[in-house]
Amino acid sequence: MKKFSRRSFIPIVGALLVAPSMLSFSSKPSAPNKIKPKALKKGDAIGICASAGAIHDVNDIITFIQVLKDHGFEVKEGVNARTKYGYFSADDQLRAAEFMDMICDTSIKAIFFTRGGWGCARILPLLDFDLIQKNPKIIMGFSDISSLLNAITVKTGLITFHGPNGNATWNEFSWKSIDEVLSNATPFLYNTPILPAMDTPPTTIVAGMAEGELFGGNLSVMTGLLGSEYLPDWKGKILFFEEVLEEPYRIDRMLTQWKMNGVFDQVNGIVLGQFRKCVPEEPAWSFSLMEVLVQHFGHLKIPVYAGFLLGHVKNKHSIPIGAQVVLDADDGTIQLIEPAVLA
Repeated sequence: MKKFSRRSFIPIVGALLVAPSMLSFSSKPSAPNKIKPKALKKGDAIGICASAGAIHDVNDIITFIQVLKDHGFEVKEGVNARTKYGYFSADDQLRAAEFMDMICDTSIKAIFFTRGGWGCARILPLLDFDLIQKNPKIIMGFSDISSLLNAITVKTGLITFHGPNGNATWNEFSWKSIDEVLSNATPFLYNTPILPAMDTPPTTIVAGMAEGELFGGNLSVMTGLLGSEYLPDWKGKILFFEEVLEEPYRIDRMLTQWKMNGVFDQVNGIVLGQFRKCVPEEPAWSFSLMEVLVQHFGHLKIPVYAGFLLGHVKNKHSIPIGAQVVLDADDGTIQLIEPAVLA
């Protein structure tokens, strides 16, 4: 297994300092061929990686490992899983090295993450995407991990998965799509049951159906990547967002940035997940979340659905980034065209 050290990243960083002068900004390079990772089977080893924030309670790691073992998996804990460096688990080079070590460890069949927070965008220039492409495996997380997932899919063609982190809730609902999509390799149909106390109730903003490759993640995190090489050509894509603890005016500001970048004019459809606790501090001086969403999306001529079960909530689907799907905004469903993993 190839090991990555802090020293080994110095040439990469040096190259990055020179690279901008050689780049052409005329257009994005053509997308790489799609790669499906192998299905996750009982007995497989799952690597636990800390690519973003430090875990706040070590019991979350202990519980997470036990949950995975109870479901029949082996676990390899990353070197940064229990460490702390400010609000990160470790510095950029060490977090990148931990992730690349797990990519190159052939005994590890999937990589999950301890938590989100912040930090993945900072390690993207330090990753070896050629090695990731040559060592395809299941990579799943959400929140800040969104930047890592989308960047990997854009750079390598590898389908990645927007699903629970280690400190999330691993209940029966959340395991359903993990089992069906990551293990059983089915062309799964994701639906949106109405559950008690949903922050974003299921709502059809614009009716209709659309097909395209699925990309997206946490709104704040994805907005931070706008203009970078780590997001796809949005033409013909299905875009999804989720968010937590952002007031409506901040969501408005971020959506305006996407609008000014012309993204909403290019995509085939939009899925809005749960926007948990995204309420104004002063309701009398604010639009509601739904009013903001309708202002931005209600006039579009593409299907737009809000309230899908993904994001910072107990019950969440695990959905494949880069997979071809059909969005039905009338029924609130996402249908995989084909399995996202190789059986």
